Amino acid sequence: MKVIKNINNNVSVCQDENGKELIAFGKGIGFKEAPYEIPLSQIERTYYNVDSIYISMINDLPEEIIAIADEIVNYSRSKINYPISSNIVFTLADHINFSIHRYQKNIKLNLPVMYDVQQLFDTEMEIGKYGLHVIRNKLKVRLPKEEAVYIALHLINAKLDNGKSEIQSQKIIDDATKIIEKDFELTINKEDFNYSRFVSHMNYLIQRCKRKEVFNTDNNLVYTDLIDSCPRAYKTTKKVSKYLESSLEVSLTDEEKLYLVLHINRLCTREDCYQ
Repeated sequence: MKVIKNINNNVSVCQDENGKELIAFGKGIGFKEAPYEIPLSQIERTYYNVDSIYISMINDLPEEIIAIADEIVNYSRSKINYPISSNIVFTLADHINFSIHRYQKNIKLNLPVMYDVQQLFDTEMEIGKYGLHVIRNKLKVRLPKEEAVYIALHLINAKLDNGKSEIQSQKIIDDATKIIEKDFELTINKEDFNYSRFVSHMNYLIQRCKRKEVFNTDNNLVYTDLIDSCPRAYKTTKKVSKYLESSLEVSLTDEEKLYLVLHINRLCTREDCYQ
């Protein structure tokens, strides 16, 4: 296996014997300066066809959480009959990481589609419950049962995605990014982890909006605090929300706007106003 670029000490971009690019995990494989050859015995996990936008997530996610997401995705492949991209490992890991932080801060979400998902997607819900079991055993964190639905939704969204919707979603995300760049008078680094997180969130938001499924929770106090703490990001959020509502013919709740404020603030300032 040939290492062509190191992401960190334990993760590298490699080429296999057929010249195909992949992401490889292995203890210490990224210590040397690329390019160089490493034996397959040093590699613990590999991921093919990972979009470059998700590679930047790796440095900002604990490896133990990536390993948990990998275990959940591998389990799901034995239970469902549709293909799953390697990208979901990293978007799911990001979600799990965020869920743990949210749980530690006692921020609760009520998912409007929870009952529907439970009734219509038995297999995905089983995988979601398995995911909570893995998280509890590996991290000693007991996330609420609603998080099983979020894990299920990651799989459901992956199944529902197709080429046409990808093109439409990308245009919406590009337009939203231009609104943010214009408002903050800056150029967003598309290789940055925070942009990867923003794109991931926007993709799921767009898909939920298309199905007329939006969050509506009791986090009004958190939302009010964010408006006061991040006035500039909130001003831009209103413009992005208006564009999304016009493009997708849906009204965003304060809960959806709360997350947009968080992501826009992360994109455009050095320090988060709420973590």
